[in-house]
Amino acid sequence: MFSAVVAGWQWTRIFDKINDCLGCDFPVEAKGWDFCSDTAKYRCQYCSEVGNPSRVPTVTNMLQEFDLPARWTSLIQDHFAESVHNLAQMWPDEQSLEVSYRVIEGFDHEFAHDIVQHPELHFHASNQALRQFLMDAGHTTMYPFVRIVHLPVDQVRTVSQLRADDIGMMLAIDAVTTKISGVRPRIYAATFECVACGHSMLINQPNEQELIEPIECQQLDGGCGRAKRQTRFELIQKDSILINSQFMELQELPEQMKGGIQPERIICIAEHDLAGKLNPGDRVKANGVLFIRSQRKGGKDTPVFDIFLRIHSLERQNVPLEEIVITEDEELEIKELARRPDIYDLFTNSIAPSIFGMNYVKQSLMLQLFGGVARLNADGTRNRGDIHILLMGDPGVAKSQLLSYMSTISPRGRFTSGQSASAAGLTAAAVQDAAADGRWTLEAGALVLADLGLAAIDEFDKMNEGDRSSMHEAMEQQKISISKAGINASLRTRCAVLAAANPKNGRFEPVSEVPFTAQINLAPPLVSRFDIIWLLTDDPELEKDAKIAHHIIGNRLQGVSELLVNEGSAPDPTKAKSLKGIESNAEVGEVLSRDLIRKYIAYSKRTVHPSLEPEARDCIVNFYVETRKQTGDSNDSVAITARSLEALARLAEASARIRLSQSATLEDAQRAVMMTRLWREDLMGGNYDETTLVTGKKGKTRNREKAIMEIVSTLSTNNGGIAQLVDVFNEAERYDIDRATAEDVIEKLCQHGRMLRPSGYDTLQIA
Repeated sequence: MFSAVVAGWQWTRIFDKINDCLGCDFPVEAKGWDFCSDTAKYRCQYCSEVGNPSRVPTVTNMLQEFDLPARWTSLIQDHFAESVHNLAQMWPDEQSLEVSYRVIEGFDHEFAHDIVQHPELHFHASNQALRQFLMDAGHTTMYPFVRIVHLPVDQVRTVSQLRADDIGMMLAIDAVTTKISGVRPRIYAATFECVACGHSMLINQPNEQELIEPIECQQLDGGCGRAKRQTRFELIQKDSILINSQFMELQELPEQMKGGIQPERIICIAEHDLAGKLNPGDRVKANGVLFIRSQRKGGKDTPVFDIFLRIHSLERQNVPLEEIVITEDEELEIKELARRPDIYDLFTNSIAPSIFGMNYVKQSLMLQLFGGVARLNADGTRNRGDIHILLMGDPGVAKSQLLSYMSTISPRGRFTSGQSASAAGLTAAAVQDAAADGRWTLEAGALVLADLGLAAIDEFDKMNEGDRSSMHEAMEQQKISISKAGINASLRTRCAVLAAANPKNGRFEPVSEVPFTAQINLAPPLVSRFDIIWLLTDDPELEKDAKIAHHIIGNRLQGVSELLVNEGSAPDPTKAKSLKGIESNAEVGEVLSRDLIRKYIAYSKRTVHPSLEPEARDCIVNFYVETRKQTGDSNDSVAITARSLEALARLAEASARIRLSQSATLEDAQRAVMMTRLWREDLMGGNYDETTLVTGKKGKTRNREKAIMEIVSTLSTNNGGIAQLVDVFNEAERYDIDRATAEDVIEKLCQHGRMLRPSGYDTLQIA
């Protein structure tokens, strides 16, 4: 800012942008002019050329800096007096006064426009006016901040839209937080003491990446006049002003990106009470001012600059799915669709219509899109509402196609493959960031970025065991606890997980001692986290195979050449939209467009929070009690566990959400029970056994192991603690276990450390 060195000259800003300097042709709005009240002339700050008074507007048409605090005081008194009183009562829990830009526009249009053009001046003036207002009210120890929110639409940008013209302007950026650093103190104004004479100097620190030191001990202020090389300056921390500061990285939203383009990011700086507000994965509208810092190469500054955002205020922190805008007409269309009696069939047909059949699987995916209601309990515990589904299938049954389609129609959908995903890529990574002075920062993974959406993970079984272990907490507690590089944080992963896995041996073996859930490379505790597990086998059936073949060939012929689409010679079929969002498909009939599905789901999740009616509750409880009575092939068999009760409730609530109903009726509960019976029947037949799922062993196998263990225990007790192998074989035949089977069972027990061979191969002992 220019300081007055000649009597009569004062700093002012000209609101009219048409007047340029005659000496250097530099725009007025970029550098500003100095005004001399004695001569009524203007001097360019860039080249000191005295401007022509006839080309410069009169003083009454401009906003002068010394007038800004008075205007802000009038605005606060007229519109925000009650809010300031509430702020004083909430101090220090609340340290900011939010001021809507819409209110400022109603107060003074030119004043509001000047805030966007010259924000730094207004930030200082507004804070000064607010603090003076509080001092007049008797609050002398408060130093709050004014935060301007609700900027006009023409000031909202995505990260990829930022240009040189935006530098210095007040903008709003819609983005998702991907990385944060720790909150650190930063010197705002540093006090230095000359070691030679003891003189103190206060120097402002505008650059957050460089400490500015004095070049001499100024004689004008009472110093000794020694230059920096002749003395030493010591930083006096207790007399300096320190503020909280945090670096963070914002990334443009996935729905804002064009296909195949890497999402752009911007480094932001949050200070004062804004530091520590955000976590990785939070979606936010950040209002602030862009500034630049020169890139350095080889220790020298270059003419290319990096853009940074100094955050002034934050809006819309984690409002569910608010990035999806729904107009009044679309809301009416959604409500009209919800009243259709065939709404369930319409949604089922709309999920991957190019994939033949799989109606029950698609019905479960439809319920997963809507999900149940997440609930907080009085004791602080949380019941998740998201539905997790696992697709176990032979190769070539369209699992990947289903996952890819689901990630595109779900709001905040994310697709990743297990072969290319690590634990850090799925959950969160602690990385050392050079842009943040080498501090350790947290970078959000796919599950965190899919918060309140859906994460589709293909090749789930191909992940490393250590990477898969991070999924347990993310799926059940729906959060990730990070303790890395001195960072202790908890990130939210409130997303539904849709995973696909292939059998270890290429295809599933129906006739096997190993259950289907143990034929994939997944640990039983992780498998039990899924609410629905579908078994998709590629069995040859003449009539079904003919229909699938006709469907695939017909679907291929309906497509348009990709090369012709890229050349512009043919229309892009993916961009063809019907007027009402309902399209016709030759195979399945009416289907909903992807855009309408996303808006329908977002509207339902935001506005509909169903509860179970008494009849629905009784239906689920009766199913659970009746199923618990069933006995399996083993004494330790359990047909259903309490975890399935919550899954049934989630499915019933999701069914009610599809109808936009606030009550889950008996029909919804019956649909949930029917879906549960179907997948359990497909997976294990009529004799479903939860213990098989948990242990990875069928009931017969568990019975044989138990019998062999009892035989060895009895024989070793009567024989000095050691049992002979021959005696074990003889005794096993009484339990209808032949010699070969008994030998296999004993070998496995020895491998797992449950049994020992103390004196060679022919002796056995319980470990």
